[in-house]
Amino acid sequence: MTTKLRTLETVHDRGDSNLPGEKLLPVGLPLLLALGLGPLLAALIVSEKWTGLALVIPFLIPLVILLVRYPFAAIIIWMVVMPWFRFEGMYKYVYYAAHRSLIPLALGLLILSRMLRLRKHEPIRLHFLELGTLAFAGMGIISILISKKDYTSALVLHDQFLVPFMAYWLVRLSSAGERDVKRLIPVMLVISLAEYAIAMMSWFAPQTLPSIWHFSTLGSRTAGTFAQPAIYACILLLFLVYIYHDAMNRKKGFVRTIQILVFALGLVCLFFTFTRGAWFASLVVLVGLLLLYPKPTASLAVAIVLIMAILSTGVLTNEFLHAADRLASAEDVGEARLVLAHAGKKMFSARPVFGWGFGNYDRYDWRFMERVGETNPTKWQVQQGTSHHTYLTILAEMGVVGLFLYAVPIGWWLLLTIRALPRLPRVGFWSRKWLIALWLPVVAHVMIAQDLDMRFFYYCLTLFWINLGFIGNTVQTALQAEGDEAVRQVM
Repeated sequence: MTTKLRTLETVHDRGDSNLPGEKLLPVGLPLLLALGLGPLLAALIVSEKWTGLALVIPFLIPLVILLVRYPFAAIIIWMVVMPWFRFEGMYKYVYYAAHRSLIPLALGLLILSRMLRLRKHEPIRLHFLELGTLAFAGMGIISILISKKDYTSALVLHDQFLVPFMAYWLVRLSSAGERDVKRLIPVMLVISLAEYAIAMMSWFAPQTLPSIWHFSTLGSRTAGTFAQPAIYACILLLFLVYIYHDAMNRKKGFVRTIQILVFALGLVCLFFTFTRGAWFASLVVLVGLLLLYPKPTASLAVAIVLIMAILSTGVLTNEFLHAADRLASAEDVGEARLVLAHAGKKMFSARPVFGWGFGNYDRYDWRFMERVGETNPTKWQVQQGTSHHTYLTILAEMGVVGLFLYAVPIGWWLLLTIRALPRLPRVGFWSRKWLIALWLPVVAHVMIAQDLDMRFFYYCLTLFWINLGFIGNTVQTALQAEGDEAVRQVM
């Protein structure tokens, strides 16, 4: 089995050596993007000198070349560009280019290349349950057509679900493997450091930040460039898992030390979100990493706790008092959201099979708001309040059929993970620990989604499905090595 698995891993990560620059482009240009384009865009935002965007033009030619030869590069480019902008004003054009167009274009090129056999592609084995994403998308489109909504509803569906699904399929159809993941990790490292700096500035020196990163939580909870502290935490947790796993599979040295320090600093930044759901999700991820890597994780956790305990008696006294206040206010916040959750449950009960139609939650939820216990609906809740639960929103809008189609690929890969684990190597980057580690951000995402509607946070949603694509590819690597028929149902 070991020989077969090693052979499969070699094929899985093999490039097409017949194309000139095939080895250089995927390695060199993503690094150029991470260390050049990302900081350049950030600097332009900070200075708010938009004429300087002309400096980005020289990057476009190599990006086009890279996209044609290496479609997975769209994921890297998207990941570098998207965190720094909000969907408003002139910034929305970045969303048009990077979110609405880039990944769909790369997926289209990849599918066309496979159909016309323009290049060598590794055979991909798919299961029909993965097509739940396509069925969900079709259901959403039909719902919009029946409701006779304008084109903006279709764009919302595209942003919230279609692009994340396309990112998943781009990872799957490109057979992205270990080498592709390792190309993402430096990008994650750079983005994480930038987000740490912005988060700390928003807490200690908010006046130094440009207006684009001024949010309602400024000065009370850190959110980096993502507007919402829980989303900031959800994204960081995914990045930290990838960075930490890579560090644990490196020899001792400068790079490994930097990665561990970035991980430790990330845990500190997660504390500054002052978000209970983010804290609990972080704790679950940390426990998971502790089980995977007991000695280094335990030593690191103890060191962080001791340092934070010392700082809590001096420099960070106010921060720890604020954290205690946040924990004490949990019951009050929970009662306020009971009304919103109750309305969502009643909407689902009224139309449990197909729901009220995509995008109709905020249109009808006010009809179902009523007194819950001692809590009355407020004027703001009736007029502007929305769901604080991602999956309750899907249930209300798309019914149990929609939620099933959305969740079935996740459940399928979870079942196959159990089958695949014994067939993966015990040690190494692409191993059992890697597959288990990939599920930690999924757990964190689901936990945070219980108290937050992820529909409005495209970057976080898309990262979730990219991560699921890597889970699928890791499982497939193991099962194909044994000729398992579970991955031979389609194509």
